[in-house]
Amino acid sequence: MKIMRKYGKVLGMSAAALAMTAALTIESSMAYFTTYVSAGGSEVIRLGTQTEIHENIENMIKHITIENVSDNDCFVRVKVLYGDTFLKVDIKDANGSGNWYDGGDGFWYYKPVLKAHQLTSVLDAKILVPEDFDKDNFNVIVFHECIPVVYDDNGNPDWNLSWNVTGEGGK
Repeated sequence: MKIMRKYGKVLGMSAAALAMTAALTIESSMAYFTTYVSAGGSEVIRLGTQTEIHENIENMIKHITIENVSDNDCFVRVKVLYGDTFLKVDIKDANGSGNWYDGGDGFWYYKPVLKAHQLTSVLDAKILVPEDFDKDNFNVIVFHECIPVVYDDNGNPDWNLSWNVTGEGGK
């Protein structure tokens, strides 16, 4: 009992100091063992490209334009699919602008960069059918693809690099 009286205060003070030290370090220890962090605010990040096709048909000619509805620049290509038993489709750059060209692989490529929220020039698909053919009973399907633009080391858009990065062939 004498020992408790003699060292009681010292032991009590030591225990209190130890408890205070533990209380001060518990928050930093919890931060060390935490695997996530909370953040406030928000910012929308759009990493892809998206396009919409616009088709207008007059006198058996499909006038095709592609609109870039994303916030990123992209390259575009188009393929026209049809049954070749009775149909023939002639495809050409409507304005003669030189922006569309036949890639020789079934696709028509729009060579300039299609800027965000812009439209391509018109690509015409003239549908040729025999005189006695039912002009209301066939499909000509326009398929289009877009990819984000990849820029080279000098900041120039690189058509080939863009298609190759995505695993596709390109012109």
